[in-house]
Amino acid sequence: MKDVEREWLQMKFNGAFNGKRGAAFQDWFADIMAAAHPGDFQRVRPYGKRGDLKCDGFLRSRGIVYQSYAPRDVKLKELLKKIATDFAGAKEHWKTEMKGWTFVHNDPEGLPADAVKLIEALRADHPSLTFAELTYEGLETLVLELPEPDRVRLFGRPPTRKDFDTLGFEELAVVLAYLATAAAPTVDIEIKPVSPKKLEANALSDAAAGYLRLGRQREPLVEEYFVKHPNPSFGEDVANAFRCEYQRLRALNYNADKVFAALQEFSSGNTRGDPNHEAAVLSVLSYLFERCDIFESPAEMETR
Repeated sequence: MKDVEREWLQMKFNGAFNGKRGAAFQDWFADIMAAAHPGDFQRVRPYGKRGDLKCDGFLRSRGIVYQSYAPRDVKLKELLKKIATDFAGAKEHWKTEMKGWTFVHNDPEGLPADAVKLIEALRADHPSLTFAELTYEGLETLVLELPEPDRVRLFGRPPTRKDFDTLGFEELAVVLAYLATAAAPTVDIEIKPVSPKKLEANALSDAAAGYLRLGRQREPLVEEYFVKHPNPSFGEDVANAFRCEYQRLRALNYNADKVFAALQEFSSGNTRGDPNHEAAVLSVLSYLFERCDIFESPAEMETR
C-alpha cells in the first residue's frame, strides 16, 4: 500500500469510527469483520422476540461471540449493566458454541476502570473462555490489512489531482444538497479572510493539509455554485451545518486531525463515495475551512 493510500485510509477510518453510533457502528464493525474473515464471520441480526441472542457477530473458527456497544455518551451504570447482561445472555444462549467473548466499543481511550474490573471478574469466573476488547487500534489494524478491493469498497479510493481537475457542479450538488438539509438551528456565521498560517496553527497532519490544498484549487467552483443557486440562503445553510458540527466536535475535545476526519465523514452523508465524490467533499471542506470559522485562527491559538 502506498503512503498516500494508507494516510487516506487512516483518515477515513478515523472519521467513521468517531462518527458512527449505535446500529450504524455495529453494521460498520460487521462490514469490517466480514471483509477481514470472509466465510468465517457470521453477522447476527435480531429476529422477533428472541432478538439477537446477545450476539452481534460470531466468528465460527474460534467460537467468539462479539457484542457491540457504541452509545453517543457513555454512562458508567449503563455500561456495566450492558457488559453483565449481554455476557450472561450470550452464555445462556450460545452455551458450548461460545469459546470466547469480545466486547466491541467506540471509546478510543479505553474502558473505565470499573468496566475493566468487571470483565476481569468474568474472566476469573469463566477460565475456559477467552475475553477481549476490540476498539480503535484493533479495528484499524484489520482495516489496514484488508485486500485493496475491500478497502476501496468500504472506504473509497483516494482522490487524485485529476479527480479535482474534472470536478463539476454535478458532484458538488450531491454534497452541498445533503449539507444544506443537515443544518442545525441557525447560528451567526462570520465569513472572513483566512490567515495563511491557519493550517500550521491547527497542527493538521501532512495528509489532511495536503488534501485541503488540493481542494483549494476548486474553491472558485464552489463559490460559483453558491452564487448561481436559486435559494439565496443556501450558502448560509451549508455554512451553518458545518459550524454547528465543528462546535459539537470541539466540545468533545477532538484534536484537529480528528475534527477534520469527522467533518469529512459528516460531509459525505451516507455515501461511500467514488473519487469524484470525495474530491467534492474535500473541495467544500477546503472552501469552508478558508472562509468560515470552523477551525481556529492563529490569533485564537495564541491567546490560549
